[in-house]
Amino acid sequence: MRKRMETFFSGEGFSVLEMLVATAVASVILLMVYTAHHAIMDSINHLTKVSVFYETVNLAVTRIDSDISSTYINKYNKKLVFTSRNNRGAPYEGIINFVTIDYQKFSMLGDPRKEYPFSDIREVGYYLKRDSDQSGIRIKYRLMRREDRSYDEDPEAGGRASILLNDVKDIRFEFKVRNDWTDSWDSKSNNKFPTAVKTTLVVQNYKGKEESFIFITRINMAE
Repeated sequence: MRKRMETFFSGEGFSVLEMLVATAVASVILLMVYTAHHAIMDSINHLTKVSVFYETVNLAVTRIDSDISSTYINKYNKKLVFTSRNNRGAPYEGIINFVTIDYQKFSMLGDPRKEYPFSDIREVGYYLKRDSDQSGIRIKYRLMRREDRSYDEDPEAGGRASILLNDVKDIRFEFKVRNDWTDSWDSKSNNKFPTAVKTTLVVQNYKGKEESFIFITRINMAE
């Protein structure tokens, strides 16, 4: 070691072989660091996309479930209707319209430490709108949510529509009848409201694959 240090300070420096070996070792180390960094970044990007996808779908499912579960029912009020229909086969392109109670909580009146429930009755509808950006080869839809602050005899019109979820492939609504399910409902003709609704939502994930989300909502005010 002393001899080598004396050789270095004498001006002879490292040999070509030593420089090649050092360069090769440094290259291997840098390659390992880059590979590990690239793998970590890929994992982070993958997990981020997965998280965003499921969070977005969860928000849409929660919104649908909340609206349906709070369906406002009164058999003696003819303006309160519940209608829905689907195609007979896939894509079902389900449509549903009803009046719901949107419960909110405020703590501005009286004691600020207590919550004061407040309800807002509104007309709500869900339907699919074909994505205009698609060429038609692979059909995708946008899940639309229509909301009208008032309700009338026409439950399928009025209000404003907004996009609830993109990259939707299909949606289907089914309704509990005794021990079976039916894919259509019209309270205007049978003067009845369903006790439970099964929603099947098919969404295209960030990998381009279809995932189905099925959930059953019980209507709180149904008899």
